[in-house]
Amino acid sequence: MFRRIRSAAGAAGSAAIRGVTELPAAQDPAVQRYFRSRANWFFLAVAAIMYSIAWPTLSLTHVLPTYALPVVAAFAAFPIALAWSAPVIGWAISVVSAQLIGIIVPTVPGWPWTIQVTHLIELLVLTFFAYLRCGLRWIPVVWVSTSIVLAIAAPADARGGWVFGLTFLAVVVALLRFLLRSRRQLAESTEQTQLIESQKAILQERTRIARDLHDVVAHRMSVVVVMAQTARYRLDDVSEEAAAEFEAIAVSARASLDEVRQMLGVLRTDGDVAAAPNPGLGDIGTLVMQTRMTGAVVGLSDSVSHQAIGDASGLVIYRIVQESLANATRHAPGAQIEISLTPHAEGGTEVEVRNSAPTVEPVQMAGPGSGIPGMRERAAAVGGTVITGPTADGGFVVRALIPRQGHAATVTTDPTVATDPTVTTDPAAADSGARAGG
Repeated sequence: MFRRIRSAAGAAGSAAIRGVTELPAAQDPAVQRYFRSRANWFFLAVAAIMYSIAWPTLSLTHVLPTYALPVVAAFAAFPIALAWSAPVIGWAISVVSAQLIGIIVPTVPGWPWTIQVTHLIELLVLTFFAYLRCGLRWIPVVWVSTSIVLAIAAPADARGGWVFGLTFLAVVVALLRFLLRSRRQLAESTEQTQLIESQKAILQERTRIARDLHDVVAHRMSVVVVMAQTARYRLDDVSEEAAAEFEAIAVSARASLDEVRQMLGVLRTDGDVAAAPNPGLGDIGTLVMQTRMTGAVVGLSDSVSHQAIGDASGLVIYRIVQESLANATRHAPGAQIEISLTPHAEGGTEVEVRNSAPTVEPVQMAGPGSGIPGMRERAAAVGGTVITGPTADGGFVVRALIPRQGHAATVTTDPTVATDPTVTTDPAAADSGARAGG
């Protein structure tokens, strides 16, 4: 029997809890946030205890009809439930209700206060929390309002002491809050100073890197340019073909030197090196001409409106074509290279660089093989994609989809790129091709 009663009581309790949680008020985010805090549960329990005291004792201090006792006791007890979550609101309810009760409700003979002791305790607690949580500019308002209410509610011989106590509490809390705010502002200022110092250190490191690049790369490239341009004067019996080759070397070296100086202009912060404009779609023709000087057969098909392509996307397209041409001339000498720039159906640019099988032995150069990963990183930075792989005829193809303005949502991957029948989809073959093309 006892087990049945306990089981029935548990089921009834669970049903009651379930019914309460399904009420519309319980679904409100503010209500749910209130009951997630343990501090709010604590003050809710305090409010319940205060109410259980205020209701039975209200008739001992005030003259009220029986039906009004629970209502007046509720205004005296329940505002403390907001002491943690909304102390200013709880204080406002408590101070207004204390003033109205003191004016409207008569007290029993011999009771010196116009409010109950429970109401007085809660008013003081809520005033303290209001001091802590309200804006500093509102502390005088809370102090004046509470002082007026207590000056009216307290006995005549005790009013000065209560007002002095409220004043002392307000001053102490205000000074503590001002001190804490000053310390917080000092900490934020210190953090900001450290951030500026770290940024300054980064800029200094960038300047150092720029100097090292200039010393290591730019000076040596300058020597290459000078040697190539003076070779016909320093060497005997230099034929016209050899002189043309030296001139092509000088042109390529000067172009590389210009790009190095451009990078220096980005890295340097002292204004010693002027930054050159980034290359874009308009420079691909020059890049193709320089590649043809090496003896490569390069075809270019460009049907894209250059004005519609943003600078960031144009730079990425240029770098992809540049890296693809370098890989093709290095790993597939003698192959025919075809470059195609076409508008994509969804508003971007489709880039394809395809080379046939090499006709001579590839040039063996040591390298980390980071060219293709670098292309993928550049394309991903503007929201594009790159697909590479060996073709069925022994060549290699690089395909990229680049948004016009570098937004990731502009272009989606075209499934025809991955399903091109001329592109080998074998992972091992693609991986070897990537290593060769890097």
